[in-house]
Amino acid sequence: MDRSNAFVLLGGVGVGKSSLFRLLFNKSEAVRKTQAVVFESNRGLDTPGEFFSHPRLYHALIQTLVDVGTIVYVHDGTDRLCRLPPGLLKIYSGKRLVGVITKIDKPECDLEFIEKLLRENGFDDRIFKISNMQQESVVELRNYLFSGQTD
Repeated sequence: MDRSNAFVLLGGVGVGKSSLFRLLFNKSEAVRKTQAVVFESNRGLDTPGEFFSHPRLYHALIQTLVDVGTIVYVHDGTDRLCRLPPGLLKIYSGKRLVGVITKIDKPECDLEFIEKLLRENGFDDRIFKISNMQQESVVELRNYLFSGQTD
């Protein structure tokens, strides 16, 4: 199955990937803990945070990234540490890298610091700032990810 126009959400446990995934695909069901890779209409993949957070599962994350065209790294705007595994973004060259900062509605969110942190860790493309509590905050990201894609 060709997923070169698809994107994958990756990031640690609790950063808001599944909530964002639900918003991107206009899903109304409650968000549940992601236990395995979730596929949606050949356009998007949501990964368990454990793939990202536990080195023993990096092989599963790396395999998930093989055939997608866009890697979307989701970072909690209240977390001042970049937990991106060293070298992960260099494994597959030629993929579009997109950063997303979540929880921008939290008072402890420091957007300027987090954006600088992401830039220092290889995100030269777009960085979107969203709140999973506000559907309208994901419209620009959705348009960016789905531009030119078909089912």
